This record gives sequence, structure tokens and C-alpha cells, in this order.
Amino acid sequence: MRGNQGAVGIMSRKLSAREAIARSYPTWDYAMADRLIAWLDHCGYEIVEKSQALASVHPEDELKPSVIGAC
Repeated sequence: MRGNQGAVGIMSRKLSAREAIARSYPTWDYAMADRLIAWLDHCGYEIVEKSQALASVHPEDELKPSVIGAC
């Protein structure tokens, strides 16, 4: 089979940063997600969306070294 042929179709939707963080807790804890986002903001971090070009790159592709050592 090629691609997702024969696989059960799953509707995907884009989660907000708040939803994605809340989802990492067993009860979808939005209060904890809000506190975490506030803490990150206080520490100087900002949650930004990936650009479309970066979103299409597979994580395993990012881990490959660009230079191969001779050792």
C-alpha cells in the first residue's frame, strides 16, 4: 500500500497551544496549561506557530548531522 491507502481516515484539527498543553495532562487541565503559559511568558519565552515550511519537515530529518565525522 502507498501512503494512507486502506488506513482508517482520521480527521485532524489544529490545536491551540493552550489545548496542546492541556492535553498533556490526564484530565485536559486548562488551568495548569494557563499557568504554564503564564510562567513561560514571565520567563521571557513566547509560543509561536511553526511556519508552513518547518511544519512539513520530519523530526528525524532535523536530527541527522550535516557533517559526518571521520572517527
